[in-house]
Amino acid sequence: MVPTRPQRTPSDDIFPGVLSAALELMLEEGPEGLTVRALARRAGVAPMSIYNHFDGKNGVIDAIIIDGFTLLGEKAGTTETDARANLIAGSCAYREFALEYRAHYTTMFLHRFVGYSPSPETVAIAFRGFEILAGQVQRCEETGMFVGRSYIDVAQQVWAAVHGYVALEILGINFASDRDRIFYEFIDALIKGLDEPAS
Repeated sequence: MVPTRPQRTPSDDIFPGVLSAALELMLEEGPEGLTVRALARRAGVAPMSIYNHFDGKNGVIDAIIIDGFTLLGEKAGTTETDARANLIAGSCAYREFALEYRAHYTTMFLHRFVGYSPSPETVAIAFRGFEILAGQVQRCEETGMFVGRSYIDVAQQVWAAVHGYVALEILGINFASDRDRIFYEFIDALIKGLDEPAS
């Protein structure tokens, strides 16, 4: 009798468990805790499964980033009628995403994993994330805001400002009396300043 070959677990079955385990490790142990051995143990799979289904740790990082940008796109793709209000709403939604999905955000923006190189799919979805913000700024430009400025440049400035504020919050370095209100005032003032004619 010919012995039957063991069946590999379908990727669709293993993916959610491994992704969830990776995010838990990121939250509990930080980026350094995300190893193939620890991940396999947490997910209840053999280490070789991580290589077979994700091509190793790099594939898991890609999966976290792709999932993160998908979630960010859903949250930050705001649809306020007023273009300026929509840009502020998008900035607030970005912050909400970062604070709600800290493991994703850390993987996407705050930590550089040694030896990691993003896949073409990861690069493409990350770029689409920036396009959401750029589109919000472009809508403002079309209403007469940001005269003399490139909407891409303004988008980069807004992103840098929001990211800096959020990064400090995630690191526990925020002494504001009312974090939500101060963030809103910060973004409102930033947009007012950028709306001044460029010198």
